[in-house]
Amino acid sequence: MANTQTWGVTVPSLKTILTCSAAFIALVAASKMSVQIGPVPLTMQTCAIGLIGAVLGARKGFLTVLAFVLAGLGGLPIFATPLSGPAALVGPTGGYLIAFPFGALIAGLLAERGWTGEKIVKSTIAQFLSNISIVVFGGLWLMLLTGSEKAFAVGLLPFFAPAMLKAVLAALLLAGVKLTLRK
Repeated sequence: MANTQTWGVTVPSLKTILTCSAAFIALVAASKMSVQIGPVPLTMQTCAIGLIGAVLGARKGFLTVLAFVLAGLGGLPIFATPLSGPAALVGPTGGYLIAFPFGALIAGLLAERGWTGEKIVKSTIAQFLSNISIVVFGGLWLMLLTGSEKAFAVGLLPFFAPAMLKAVLAALLLAGVKLTLRK
């Protein structure tokens, strides 16, 4: 089912709405899989964000993750920390939240150029770039928020190895999905 035009407005297909909704729900679930390791929790969100970008593509992935961030900023309790609403942006995780849609965009752009599926090495690199872009921006935000260069290390170093592991996991999941869909 393709997009339709209604009164000059493009309406997404039911398939697109359901796929983006499922991705949104998966991201909410990933936010609840967290371990507190200092001011910023370790979650599965960056893994989900990379997968969303790779599966939905750059545009839909970006918009789906942006909808998640805006819903949390609107007050829905969907973030990994208890903060929601505008207060979440000025907290220690604000930079990560801002970077989330761009992580999906990076994964989506690279996937659209063939960096996904059976190309495990390229897919892993694409997923790592998505993950690490979020982590680096979040660490920089934490540094600006606290005025301490040490905060950058606290907001980055504990997340580097998990980012690599999540990138490998996401690449393997993408390869598995590709093989399953081919059958």
